[in-house]
Amino acid sequence: MSDRPSGLTRRAVAQMLLAWPLAGLAAADEKKAASPRAGCLAATEPGLSADERERLEKSIADGEKSLAVIRDFKLPPDVAPSLRFRAMKSKRR
Repeated sequence: MSDRPSGLTRRAVAQMLLAWPLAGLAAADEKKAASPRAGCLAATEPGLSADERERLEKSIADGEKSLAVIRDFKLPPDVAPSLRFRAMKSKRR
């Protein structure tokens, strides 16, 4: 095995996921517009005041943006998959 660490490890991904809420705090000064999906999801929650609905819309929109960053991250081709599919044996004869 090589002593050089690969570009992206499970530990690095875990650290990114743990840092995700803190990234939202760092970008709190930016004006964030709620997405249509966030507005729809917040509107389906019963019994929320206008302020609570607005906070819910913003938190959903923040989560969508953070997930988009993670989904758009491209791994180099030399990174192996973390798990492999192995079909189970059929019970048919």
